[in-house]
Amino acid sequence: AGLWHDARSILRRMHRAAICELRQGESSTSSTTAVRVGGGFLDELPRLHRSLLKFCAKGGNITPALNFADDIQFLASQIRQHGKPLRTTKLESQASAPLAKMEEAKEPEFISLSSRLLMDITTPDAIPVADFSNASALSTVLDRPIGLTGQDWKLIMIAASRGGHWKVCLGTLPYIRPYVKETHPMYARESFVLSNSNHSPSRPSLERLNRKYKRIARALTAAILCFEARSQYAWALRAIYDWIEWSGRRPRKEAVASACRVLARRYRGQEVITLVTKVVNIPAIGGSDDYDLAGSEYTYEKAVYAESINALHKSGLYEEADQLYATGVSSGHLPWAVVPGNNRKRLRLDLHGMSAAVAHSAVRISLQREIMGSPSQQFLSEGNGVWDRDVMIITGRGRRSGERFRPVLRPEVQRMLTEEFYPPLGTSSMPGNLGALLVPSQDIEAWLKHQRRQRGERLLFVADVLRDISSGNRLERALLSSGNRLENAIKKLEAEGHGADEHDGENK
Repeated sequence: AGLWHDARSILRRMHRAAICELRQGESSTSSTTAVRVGGGFLDELPRLHRSLLKFCAKGGNITPALNFADDIQFLASQIRQHGKPLRTTKLESQASAPLAKMEEAKEPEFISLSSRLLMDITTPDAIPVADFSNASALSTVLDRPIGLTGQDWKLIMIAASRGGHWKVCLGTLPYIRPYVKETHPMYARESFVLSNSNHSPSRPSLERLNRKYKRIARALTAAILCFEARSQYAWALRAIYDWIEWSGRRPRKEAVASACRVLARRYRGQEVITLVTKVVNIPAIGGSDDYDLAGSEYTYEKAVYAESINALHKSGLYEEADQLYATGVSSGHLPWAVVPGNNRKRLRLDLHGMSAAVAHSAVRISLQREIMGSPSQQFLSEGNGVWDRDVMIITGRGRRSGERFRPVLRPEVQRMLTEEFYPPLGTSSMPGNLGALLVPSQDIEAWLKHQRRQRGERLLFVADVLRDISSGNRLERALLSSGNRLENAIKKLEAEGHGADEHDGENK
């Protein structure tokens, strides 16, 4: 009902009741653990905490979420404080009093999240990070009954993202870091056995770590989407790289696509290429990529390449989009548009299954490589040859488009051939086939002649520039221009000084 203040007051009453239960059960509780005390409130609180944070995440209510997180962390600190006397008694019985003082010193202090994250206070660097050097420490990290867990931090991140609080998302990332690090494949039982064949402690399996990573991976997507909405491209890129370092895995393709969109909108095309290259080169961990369905052709790599090319194309970065398409084709993740065959009369390009942006790059790259890079190109470049092959572009009838039988690729390809090629390349429909376009060889030959002419003009311009530099004419003109500017500045200063002297004489 949105009565967050009333809900918080009831939650605090339940926390006080849980502390009373803990104190009442102190005499009958084992001294080894003070957290797992039987009782109605302590048993129900973790599920209640998760439900409250889910409601906050659903509506993007970040302030109530952080207030609930403060109460949860305070309850966890009280339970730890209550468990100190029991642990200290046990240590004193073993004549280890100094160790008890060291344990008290290691106890993390309570941090108010609402004041730290909402008031732009710097996130502390000394956030408690779990020690993964032994299996016992890892098992305690993987099973926390009281306090904020990785799932709770994920819900806080989603609430901040939906509310548009990008600074809260940025400040929450360091708190979620330990929970992401504990899912790293290097801590799996299989990795440890391979590196230490003589000793294999009880560590979690890789399958279990994969399940935990899937549940927490959405936190990065929420943060990147918020950074995209607020045009924080630098933080989006930093968050992606940090997540890769923490988890040792590929980030979700939705997060990568969001980062590519915000980078492309800021015309950071080369950074998009670098990010995509880094992400697709990360080896896949079995079972961690829920996008690679069995028997599906839409793999993780193909999705990342397609989304990044779409982002670059939408921002007008056609050269970077073409470069990514060529890289994806060479690595085998994107289809090559040219249909193989020995048809000497027609060059066939198949664009089935491509988006408008990918098809745009496919046509450009295919025409450049097949026509400009053909074996007879040297003969054509001299102006003695004639291109005599029509180009057939198969776009499809639009059966898989958003609106059935309304083609998307056909008008986009026609617009590109008309607006981005000079002279424009005309198209006509194939007789009896509405899903294909035909570009006549005469238009291709006219385009080739224009390319040869433009190439010759560029070579002449470069030669003139080199001639000016070698002869010193450009340097002479630059020095003369600098001298003229200096002379004009001196004359202006002299005129101002003369005017000031006359004004002083009048005053006297």
